[in-house]
Amino acid sequence: MRKIARSFAVLLCALPSFAQNVTELQIDSLSLTGMELELDQSVVVSERKYMVYKLDKKTISAAADIFAAGGTAVDILESTPSVRVNADGELTFRGSANFKVYVNGKPAIGEGSQALEQIPASAIENIEIITVPSARYESDGDVGIINVITKQDTAPGVNGAVNLSFSTLGSYNLDALVNRNVKNHRWYAGVTALDIRTRSAFHQEKMTTVDDATARSVSDGPRRGIRQRYSGKVGYAFNNGVDDFLLELEGGYTNRVRTGDMDYRDERLGYGTTASTSYVSHDVYSLDENIAILNTAYAHKFNDRGHRISASYYAKYDWNAMEYYESNMFGTGGGRVDGSLAYESEHRWNRKGYLDYTLPYSETGKFEAGYEYSRYIEDGDYSIEFWDRAAQQYRWRDDLYNIYYYCRTMNSLYAQWSDRFGPVSLQAGLRADHRHDFLEITMSGASRDIRKWELFPSAHAGYTFPDGSAVTLGYSYRTNRPNIWQLEPYITYEDYYTAMVGNPDILPEMTNAYELNVRKSFGEAHSVSATFFYRDRKDKMDRIRVAYLPGVTLDSLANVGIDKSAGAELSAQLRLTKHWSLIANGSAYYYDFRIYNPRQGRDATSFNYEAFLGNTFTLSPTTRLQLDANLVGPAVSSQGRQDPYFYANLSLRQQMFKRRITAVLAFRDFLATARYDNRREADGLLSTTRIRPAYPSITLTLSYAFNEYRQADRRSDAGELFEGSQF
Repeated sequence: MRKIARSFAVLLCALPSFAQNVTELQIDSLSLTGMELELDQSVVVSERKYMVYKLDKKTISAAADIFAAGGTAVDILESTPSVRVNADGELTFRGSANFKVYVNGKPAIGEGSQALEQIPASAIENIEIITVPSARYESDGDVGIINVITKQDTAPGVNGAVNLSFSTLGSYNLDALVNRNVKNHRWYAGVTALDIRTRSAFHQEKMTTVDDATARSVSDGPRRGIRQRYSGKVGYAFNNGVDDFLLELEGGYTNRVRTGDMDYRDERLGYGTTASTSYVSHDVYSLDENIAILNTAYAHKFNDRGHRISASYYAKYDWNAMEYYESNMFGTGGGRVDGSLAYESEHRWNRKGYLDYTLPYSETGKFEAGYEYSRYIEDGDYSIEFWDRAAQQYRWRDDLYNIYYYCRTMNSLYAQWSDRFGPVSLQAGLRADHRHDFLEITMSGASRDIRKWELFPSAHAGYTFPDGSAVTLGYSYRTNRPNIWQLEPYITYEDYYTAMVGNPDILPEMTNAYELNVRKSFGEAHSVSATFFYRDRKDKMDRIRVAYLPGVTLDSLANVGIDKSAGAELSAQLRLTKHWSLIANGSAYYYDFRIYNPRQGRDATSFNYEAFLGNTFTLSPTTRLQLDANLVGPAVSSQGRQDPYFYANLSLRQQMFKRRITAVLAFRDFLATARYDNRREADGLLSTTRIRPAYPSITLTLSYAFNEYRQADRRSDAGELFEGSQF
């Protein structure tokens, strides 16, 4: 470690000179690490492309982003077009958080951003973004599917890698993977210990009017977030070129915590009186659970022309899951004046089975068909206790106690045809889903039993020009179905002034998505692409905030209206000089929203934009510097608007000890310019929020690869749910 520290000290004091000519090639003593070849003292460096396009998806290379090394999948995606990350680390894509997340083609631990937060960037090979999914993919996720492909190695013998990172905010991340490969057999084991921490300064002002009483509250104080995952996995894989088999077991613990320590100033006017009070609040939200996962798959190749059949099964069990809310209000003198403690104990089963068949009928054409079965079960109970001022103790609210059981069963069939006619590629498919949602709850009138068939067509076309440039056109009909936490009809308290309630009658969103992509490469070093998209959505789900009690707001999910968005995403990958590479991404789109009920908000339109500029400087064969600039434009919702902001990141990568150890030093928002300001307005409510992330945020990541560990080429025919992923 002292050698590593001395290397960084020398590097930071005086950056190495630019490399001399590195094109000389000697064949003796060959060592391969990642994408760089070391030949004695001469090095051939090959940079991996940041983004690669296919007919129905684009692939982001994790290795191309130095800054994300010590973070999670969210940090890798942060630089892609139309992606924005808020102050709590939650990711939205094209203005929506409704996307499905998979790891190697199987459901991830958690949903949406929460799933991405639990995947260390150091364990990721590529991320596939499927914005207009074909009928082969699940229909859920109105803006598409994010499939994270993790690193693997098939080099003979025993090899592996260890990654360790820690930050000035108290975050740390350790992940390790060991492989043993003998002929057609592969055994592997891995561990992950992830603890990502965030801090910010929080300021909020609320004004509510209920009946004839008006309350105004101002809160100031620090907020902290913790996202943890501790897990281990073991697996066995067999591949003899004809039969492909995988068995993997994973178990562990995850936790998500958010705390706030606020100073409140409360003014209440009404009924001819005015009261003013000051409080100190301590609020806690946490969700922790134990997890166990079984993943198994088998594929058989009938021939080398693509005739194959595959089957897989995935099961995930979460037990002793506890969702906990704690709200405490203390007087300035220190005595407790109010508070609540809420508990939601849960057990969850998530099972999925796949059967896929591919039949080529010519050298270029094929038919695909498949069946998918999925079943999600959650049972639990909810209880809450409130502080009794007179008795000076907490008392249970038996009238709010609820026991519930929820089950969603999906049976899906799909058929898909694809062929290529010279430069023209075509694909068309249809998916049929039968959904059975069953909710049984002790709350009167809140149980539901819904059965429904739904059809989801898709179509894609592509044309490749003689010079290699290409244009693709895609259409997909998508849905976004509510999760159980969005259906639960009982009230919970996020803090003393903010209550939440689910909606058992919420309807799924239905979306038509269209996309046109044009891309062109200029040699090996330059490429540009442009994506034009249009999306219309009905029964948009949004979190509506209304005045509930004097000073207290109530958040609920509602089908608030219809919206449309149309815009473009531009991306350029340029090699400006021998030592300077540039990635430029930008998106701009027009958003139009029409609300069903004027009491829930108002119609809104906006012009949204984001821009990313990533500069990578090769200072020497083993040293790279990356400077990123991010501009995030304004955004509107059914009740308000978020202001634009700018931030920049700086990172430095140094390889040492014959590239067996790689160190990355990353500075997030090193100019301290990130701002998250938004405003909400509805009948009886005006709310403004300002969040400032903690500064500085610096991360150091160390990676060690042993026994010539390297990432293997991914196979696209190994029984996977997604092309390009292993199973």
